[in-house]
Amino acid sequence: MSTDKDDILEILSDFKDKKEKRQNSTEQELEPPRKREEYIDFSKPKDDEKPPEAKAKIKKLFNKAQKSSATDSTEEKEKKKELARQRLEKLKNGSKKFFSKAIKAVFNKKVLAAVAVIAVIIAGIFGAVYAAQQAKVAYLKPYQEKYPQVQFPQGILEKYCDIYGENPDTVGYIKIPGTSVDSSVSSDSKTYPYAQSCTKGSEQFNYVIYLDDDSLEELYSTADSYNTSDGYVTYSDLTADYTFKIVGAFYTNTDAKDDNGYVFPYNVTEEMTVDSQNEYISRLQSRFIYSTGIDITRQDKLITISCPTDYRSNFRFVVVGVMRDDAADKLTATEKDDIRYPQVIYDESKTQNPYKYASEWYPEIVITNSDGAQKTIQKTAEDYQNKQ
Repeated sequence: MSTDKDDILEILSDFKDKKEKRQNSTEQELEPPRKREEYIDFSKPKDDEKPPEAKAKIKKLFNKAQKSSATDSTEEKEKKKELARQRLEKLKNGSKKFFSKAIKAVFNKKVLAAVAVIAVIIAGIFGAVYAAQQAKVAYLKPYQEKYPQVQFPQGILEKYCDIYGENPDTVGYIKIPGTSVDSSVSSDSKTYPYAQSCTKGSEQFNYVIYLDDDSLEELYSTADSYNTSDGYVTYSDLTADYTFKIVGAFYTNTDAKDDNGYVFPYNVTEEMTVDSQNEYISRLQSRFIYSTGIDITRQDKLITISCPTDYRSNFRFVVVGVMRDDAADKLTATEKDDIRYPQVIYDESKTQNPYKYASEWYPEIVITNSDGAQKTIQKTAEDYQNKQ
């Protein structure tokens, strides 16, 4: 304990001695920092406002430095030009080496062989395609030489080339088993058989053919006669042959006065709007004399054959078929009780016409423009009044 006390006393004594020394020291105390205004004389000229002698000396040194700088600049420019020339030369040499290697690589025997093989394959493909195209039309060459003024339709079957060459108005060919009808079909309404044209821009839904032969009536005017017939016809549009099964037949007026001012447009050829086509099918089937068990749908392609008849003046006998591949499978016809006739038939039989107040329907057809846009056209009586 006494030792600690001695240490404390010693520290206090030492502290006292240092204090006395500081009090007796002769060193001056530090002055507080002066303000900026106290050590800068703003009345004196600025540093760059040198005496004339100093300015002249400085100008001389500056001019010397400028000359030296100009000289150095010229030398530096020459050095830079030389460096740029060397770099360009190096770049050219590098490019030459690169293209040289590239050319060697391209014209390498292996590469050339591969390119040659690819070229042969491509040439072979194009050659095969061209040969196939030429083969498809090769059969036309003798007919084109035989009929140099005739432009044959694309895809025409060879068996129709002579027929078309002799009569470019030909649009089809029809054959009706059980009759003498085995003939080309013309687009000219003055030549029988002839086909009704289809409005430009529309898709054909119904091939309408007009005959001057009444033998078809004997085969299809009753259910019994239908059941003893072949039940089908064949028709070609010159590019393909089609088989149509007969599904119905009816009598229709061609003079509007015989049906309350209306002639049913059975001979519409064009694709129609959905509603219009459904209406057409319904009105068509209501006129059939008998039923064959086949219901026509909007997906069916039809053939309608219009023939002369002695049944009544200004009437036509019309047979309708649907495109089918199963011509060998015969249909069986049964008589119908409810048949829609023109008004004159009801008048002669002195019976009530249940369809007397039905609306006068005309088709609304679909036209597709060259740009693919579609529009509809409402047909009227004038479109059919001169048709048989």
